Amino acid sequence: MPNLDVTIFNQNLKLSYQENEKERLFNAIDILNKRWNKFSNLHSKVSDIKIITLISLELQDLIGDYEEKLNNHKNNSEFKKIDIEEKNRELKNNIKKINKFKLELDDKNKQLSKIEIILDEIHNELMKIKKNILDNRNE
Repeated sequence: MPNLDVTIFNQNLKLSYQENEKERLFNAIDILNKRWNKFSNLHSKVSDIKIITLISLELQDLIGDYEEKLNNHKNNSEFKKIDIEEKNRELKNNIKKINKFKLELDDKNKQLSKIEIILDEIHNELMKIKKNILDNRNE
């Protein structure tokens, strides 16, 4: 494992790290040193351990906030998943209803076509009767 000489809280340290964790390590060191500098007004007024304790409390509070946000996001995701599943069921039911109505409409259209044929036949018969009546009248 490679070693790295770093400065954290104005202390020089030698750290061993996994190569794939190097970026995360640098980010963590940067965050800690920024927090240390944030409390620069307390340097030499209180002990370093007190400043480190304040930094730890602040970071722990941030972790708690992130955990709460993560839990809220997970809960929200679960509710959305349940809502999507319910909407999918409704959609499937509506598709079934639409298909049923389509079949009924097709059946009604077939019946209407038969009625139209019958009406055409009746019309033709009436026209023949009318013609016969007119022909008989003219004779």
